[in-house]
Amino acid sequence: MDTTPLPARTEVAIVGAGPAGLALAVTLAASGIDFVVLDRLAEGANTSRAAVVHARTLEVLDELGASEELIARGIQVTRFAVRDGSRRLLTVPFDKLPTAHPYTLMVPQYETESVLLARLRALGGDVHRPHEVTSVVQDEDGVTLTMSTGQTLRAGYAVGTDGMHSTVREASGIGFTGSAYSESFVLADVVMDWAPGPSEVSLTFGTAGLTVVAPLPGGHYRVVATVDDAPDTPTSPSSSSCWTSAPPARPRSRALPGPHVSGCTTGSPTTTG
Repeated sequence: MDTTPLPARTEVAIVGAGPAGLALAVTLAASGIDFVVLDRLAEGANTSRAAVVHARTLEVLDELGASEELIARGIQVTRFAVRDGSRRLLTVPFDKLPTAHPYTLMVPQYETESVLLARLRALGGDVHRPHEVTSVVQDEDGVTLTMSTGQTLRAGYAVGTDGMHSTVREASGIGFTGSAYSESFVLADVVMDWAPGPSEVSLTFGTAGLTVVAPLPGGHYRVVATVDDAPDTPTSPSSSSCWTSAPPARPRSRALPGPHVSGCTTGSPTTTG
């Protein structure tokens, strides 16, 4: 946590220290542009969350000097398979893509943020925590950001990288067009034996619904499955019931403790268009 007092003014205020906010901060730091990164959390989250980094993103991270370390922490997946039960319908290969990174990198989001934060600190920057922005007001000369503590920061520009419920986006009048999924889903990161192994992401249609299994570092797998009614507080039995009938394998598994097991229920928003 950066306890350095907030400056009175900066050129660019970045609200949110996720991958997008940190990547922008690295870009500005490398260019010598004054900025301040604000985040409402006292520390970065330690959950896996978004776990897929595509080739084009890695190409951008090449330019930021952050790709090599991130690749070392992840798993390179070279194919995506779709099955109907145990029958393979198609395989989408990635290893022939015209890029220096012909694969999908599977890596937890906390690792992505850790690598970007380390790169930012190497360039002399950091994240100011915890500072929750509650108001953003623009005038002819710039932007005034007000924190929940009453502190203010004056900036030439404010950039919202603060997620779905972005304070900056709302203040800018930018809508969030979308709708709600009609299905419920359960998501868990588990340790298990899985027949396709760690080089493939598998999407399987089964009698109980849709199941996606994707490898993560350390012998872990991300499992996402449709369920009739996802529990508000998922448990190991409720998670494992989602894939015990999903071919191509009947895995032996155990859910990871603590924050690694998570679930989402009906009403998760998705953008359209």
